[in-house]
Amino acid sequence: MVVCGYKTIWKLVNTTTNVKVTQETTWCVLKVIDPEGVALRSAHRLRRRVYTNKGPNFTIHIDGYDKLKPFGIAIHGTVDGFSRCILWLEACYSNNDPRIIAGFFVYFVKRIGRVPRLVRGDAGTENVWVRAMQIAFGFNDRDNMSGMNSYITGRSTGNQRIERLWVNLRMRFTVFWRNYFKDMIDSGLLRIDGPVHLECLGFCFIPLIQRDLNSFNHLWNSHRIRQQKNMEAPNGIPIVSYYQPEAYGTRGFSFRLLCELETIDRIQERYFVKKPHFGCKDDFIPVLEHLCEMRREQLSIPESIERATSLFLALTEILDGS
Repeated sequence: MVVCGYKTIWKLVNTTTNVKVTQETTWCVLKVIDPEGVALRSAHRLRRRVYTNKGPNFTIHIDGYDKLKPFGIAIHGTVDGFSRCILWLEACYSNNDPRIIAGFFVYFVKRIGRVPRLVRGDAGTENVWVRAMQIAFGFNDRDNMSGMNSYITGRSTGNQRIERLWVNLRMRFTVFWRNYFKDMIDSGLLRIDGPVHLECLGFCFIPLIQRDLNSFNHLWNSHRIRQQKNMEAPNGIPIVSYYQPEAYGTRGFSFRLLCELETIDRIQERYFVKKPHFGCKDDFIPVLEHLCEMRREQLSIPESIERATSLFLALTEILDGS
């Protein structure tokens, strides 16, 4: 089927060749060579691209979510393409540091003890270590999806599985936090034009945001997805279809990890950055230790939005006055 209409074809013919034709002639020719496409375009019912996936861990989709980034809070997530099960959903001060993203990936590989067949990500530099690790894990396999073929890169807008998750996250999660932080800005309590307020915001609120993300993760993975028309994807509960693919007539497509976990531990310790225990960067912890007159292990993480707000106001008041 021709993917564009007769007006586009007519313009291409008249501007790129020596042939001069009318729009009516172009439409008549196109109707002969592509009657189905003409009928669909006339009815405004073009075919959507059908997403297919063979089973769990056949393709996992990774991406960063930047809607809270103006406030110094970045989110990174991964979805299994077959089951739509969320594999990780993490809040951190950055989702652009490739060492942090690789840490999420390696932790996932260690947790399941296997490697996904294919990883799909964007072309950004934040994915370079994930790509290198994925290629290395499957480099000695002999199928047509091993080595260099085990990671594919594409535009963010085309990464439809994870992009659809972000739509749900925005409706059920992001709107509240964006509005809360914008209210703090409007009230003069929060300034996002400098690093001090953003570091304090991360320290006070990222643990709460991660708690909300964990709740969203649990609810999503345990909710029931209804059967959809023209979709080659299983209906049912994502976590069930991920861990019990036999019930859906398929199997898991991950492959065995060829190296020892101790080897991955050494690589992780040397090259990757673990997600910080506190929401802020490690460089800011000495400042907090000095302000609170506590050692790092004594610093407490707020457990409610009210306490987080009170702590943020107390910290910024001291820092703004110093």
